[in-house]
Amino acid sequence: RGVGVVGLGLAASKLIEMRLDQRVDFEVDLAAKLGIDITDLYYDFDLPADGYPFGDGEEWMPASWKPAKIGDAKYLPTKMLGQLGTRNKMHVVLEECTAKSVDVSDLCVPFEGYEGEFGTNVKRLTEMKRRLQEAK
Repeated sequence: RGVGVVGLGLAASKLIEMRLDQRVDFEVDLAAKLGIDITDLYYDFDLPADGYPFGDGEEWMPASWKPAKIGDAKYLPTKMLGQLGTRNKMHVVLEECTAKSVDVSDLCVPFEGYEGEFGTNVKRLTEMKRRLQEAK
């Protein structure tokens, strides 16, 4: 009886993981279609494997523990999904703002050195939506 419950839990976990991967792939494809640069979400260099105390980690570590290689995602799938989804939504809302002449230029600035109240993409997206709603 307990084995069945554990097996059911493992199966459900695997299905959830597969669905999450599908959603990330969908958002990656959408970003490509929209022309959004997402290269900053992936490693552009190999992380060294020689820092492990028992020799080269490449030989004995499980795949999920191995150091990242070029092209590997910097974040776990849940964070990747959030990052990609927010960027895709921002792109669509920004196009709507441009079409309706809603000024969001103060929100379309790099984060480096930014000291305003909209310090995350989610806050900026929310503000863009608010301004767009006010313009209607």
